[in-house]
Amino acid sequence: MSGSAVTTLDRLRADLRTYAGLCEAPYDAAVVDPVLETLADAWTNSVVGVRTTTHAVPDREVNARVQYPGPAPELIERLRAAEFLEYVGHPMESLLDAILGMPVAGAVDLALGRGVQKVWFVLGRTLPVAEALALPGIPDAARGHADHLERYGGQVGIVALDFPARTMNLYSQVLTPEVITAADITTMLADLGLVPATEAELALFAGTFNVYRTFSWDAAHTVRVCFPRRVEAGTLPGDLDPVLAAFATGPVAAPERRHTVYAAYGPADRYYKIQTEYTSTLGAAFPGGTAPQIR
Repeated sequence: MSGSAVTTLDRLRADLRTYAGLCEAPYDAAVVDPVLETLADAWTNSVVGVRTTTHAVPDREVNARVQYPGPAPELIERLRAAEFLEYVGHPMESLLDAILGMPVAGAVDLALGRGVQKVWFVLGRTLPVAEALALPGIPDAARGHADHLERYGGQVGIVALDFPARTMNLYSQVLTPEVITAADITTMLADLGLVPATEAELALFAGTFNVYRTFSWDAAHTVRVCFPRRVEAGTLPGDLDPVLAAFATGPVAAPERRHTVYAAYGPADRYYKIQTEYTSTLGAAFPGGTAPQIR
């Protein structure tokens, strides 16, 4: 789609099937259709993105994500009423409730083979790290990395909660290109005990517009650190992995189409992600109201 909205759910369904086929990823209508239909007003009138990873088949998935155009508490009420989210007494539920009490824009990620995966919230006011870590239900692992979070960013701009995986992503504020250097990435990964970046990755992801970390309630270490870069079709680094190049040929491919490419590092491996802007991002919410630069 080239406009600011998806015209019909049928068009979206067809395009999502195509994206899944490009990636050899699963598409299960039995889990996709109920989420599309429950939030039809959002999918057809708000900002939609589609993304995948370079994980090996069959672990590779395609996700569709939509920013909810109404109040974030309303989004969660609708997801819970449809039994896409279930409260079972986990600490992440206390964290979610605290976030809903702040000025945030809500969004949801739909895994095309499994159903609702993440809910995430763009903070209208970025939070100093200390304030974010004081929220109820924050994983101890995040609090144990306070110095790291302060050093690289110092603010939290987005919080994402993965209910099936029981993990949390903390995203920094939007960063300008001079903030995170190649040396910073090298040091960061070494300090956290994660796999090192290659020279090609350092050249591409130095100047990242964000640093986000994944923490679990069941582990003391950082599960993953991710560095994104927003690009146009002509600067897409398709040579990093053929999946990236293939995904960019999807139904909305166009010279003016924008993508976000990510490098993700864990203790034992790395992979890449690509998100295509399925609709225009003119109405998108960004942390603190600041959109990332396109490079």
